Amino acid sequence: MSIKNLIFTIFLMGLVFVVYVNIDKITYYVKDLFHKDNEIIIKEANPYKREYNFQKFSTEEDFIPYDYEDLLNIYFNILNNGWEEFNFYCTKEYKSCVSDTKTLVANDEIMSHINNYVNPFNSFEVIKTTPFNDGTMHVEVKYNYDSSKINEINNKIDSVLNLLDINSLESDYEKIEKIHNYIIDNTTYDNEAVDNNVLDTYPAYKSLILGSSVCSGYSDAMALFLDRLNIPNIKVSSEKHVWNLVYLDSSWLHLDLTWDDTENPKYNDNYFLITKEKLFSLDTKGHNFDEDFYIEAR
Repeated sequence: MSIKNLIFTIFLMGLVFVVYVNIDKITYYVKDLFHKDNEIIIKEANPYKREYNFQKFSTEEDFIPYDYEDLLNIYFNILNNGWEEFNFYCTKEYKSCVSDTKTLVANDEIMSHINNYVNPFNSFEVIKTTPFNDGTMHVEVKYNYDSSKINEINNKIDSVLNLLDINSLESDYEKIEKIHNYIIDNTTYDNEAVDNNVLDTYPAYKSLILGSSVCSGYSDAMALFLDRLNIPNIKVSSEKHVWNLVYLDSSWLHLDLTWDDTENPKYNDNYFLITKEKLFSLDTKGHNFDEDFYIEAR
C-alpha cells in the first residue's frame, strides 16, 4: 500500500470514529433541519399524566425557561407527560441557562425530588440532556417501569380494588385506609435489601406482585392506587426514606406505610394521615424532608 493510500485509509477510519462517537448529535442536527428554529413540539401525554397543579410545579407550561425555577418546571412536565424525548431551547435572555441545566440534571437529589411529583409509571430511571450550540436542549428519558410491568401492576390494582369493593365506600378516608392495610398486609419489609443497600428496581412491582419491598415499593404502590382514585398525592423523601403525602378534606397529610408495617424495625402504628407537626413529634431524623421543595408537606 502506498503512503498516499495509507494516509487516506487512516483519514477514513478517523472520520468513521468521529461519526460513531457523535452519532446522536449528528442525528439531531439533521432532524433540526426539517423544523423551524426553536419550534417547541408538544406531543400527546401518556395516560398517567397528573392534571392537577402543585405549589412547586404547574402543568401550564410554555417550555421557555427564563430562570432556574422554569427549568425545574420543564423537567417536571417532561416526566409528568411521560415523554421519552423532548427539545426545549435556552433563551438569549437567560444567560446561564445551559450551565444551570447541566447543574440541575447532575443533581441526583433534586431530580429525585422531581420524580416524586409524578405518577410512579412516569418516574425516570435514567434521564440524559444533550446541549447544542444553538441553545437546543435535547432530553431523553428511560422510565422506571416498562410496559409489561405496568400492565401486570394495573391488572393487580384492578383485582385489589374489586377485592376490597372500594366503590362501595363513601369516603376517601375509608378507601385510603383499606388500601393502606392491604399493602401492609401483603408486603414483607425487605430487611435484607436494606442491610445490603440493594437498589429497589420496579418498586411497586416488588410490593404488589412479589410481596417484598422497601419504602419505595410501599410508597409507589400507594401512589398508584391514589392516582387511580383521583386523590392528589406526592411522594416525599428525606435522605434515606420515602413516604406519601395525600390531599384529603382540604389538607395535605403524611402517610407512611413503611413505618406502619409491624415487620419494619422502625414500626410505629401512628403514621396514618397525620400533620407535619404530628410527624415531627414522632420522628425528626428519618422524615427530615426539604421543606422548601415539598411546599405542600409543610
